[in-house]
Amino acid sequence: MNALRACLRWRGLATALLLAVLAPSAAASYEPPPPFHAEYELNKGILTLGSASLSFSRPQPGHYRYRLFMRPSGIAGWFTDVTVREVSEGRIVDDGFRPLRYVYDRSGDDRARRAELRFNWTTGTVVNDVGDTPWRMEVPDDALDRVVSPLQLMHDLAARGADTGRLTYRIADGGRLKTYTVSIEGTETVDTPAGRFETVKVVRRDDEGERETRLWCAPALAYLAVKVEQWEADDGTFELVLTGVEGLPAD
Repeated sequence: MNALRACLRWRGLATALLLAVLAPSAAASYEPPPPFHAEYELNKGILTLGSASLSFSRPQPGHYRYRLFMRPSGIAGWFTDVTVREVSEGRIVDDGFRPLRYVYDRSGDDRARRAELRFNWTTGTVVNDVGDTPWRMEVPDDALDRVVSPLQLMHDLAARGADTGRLTYRIADGGRLKTYTVSIEGTETVDTPAGRFETVKVVRRDDEGERETRLWCAPALAYLAVKVEQWEADDGTFELVLTGVEGLPAD
């Protein structure tokens, strides 16, 4: 089912989300956002296909825990019980977030699986020894796991210089280091079920012209994405929109 496949792909954004070069730091010490919880709805046109929740916490000084949970609802819920849970844990550093552990857990169908990545920054490697295809590879100092990339984007938008137009991310995923570049394309006012927000628009286009991802990130919510759209040549446009947020009230 195309709708379900698209729903699960949002982990790459929100995970629709994604730097050979990181944005410049705003100060010598980075102050991360307070703990927060955000809820999203996935739609295609008038159809609701699924929902997603994000949670950010700071279990101890200098450390973070970031969780993503996705589940089908609406018409997609008639066909599947698949759920996807992802967790990133690591350290908070001046340049944002440095993952130490990432867990992926899919359940509810015959493709159920669990994977765990462990980052070793002393050796500059990431190891996945869970499942049938274990792998190890070297990673650069700015490498991320795929679920923490939207959190890093929040940091980079807040820290960027006035002339910053592009941001690039390097993400360890599936035994490869993947590079994603996004462009900053002005500001827009966006209405969501959670309220109206002034936003910075961020866009990623793939090289083949088959996919375009657009994010609207609200400065009043520490640059949390309040809306994400993904257009694909085969499936059309899907929208992820903020329905509620706790811990990040608008100014």
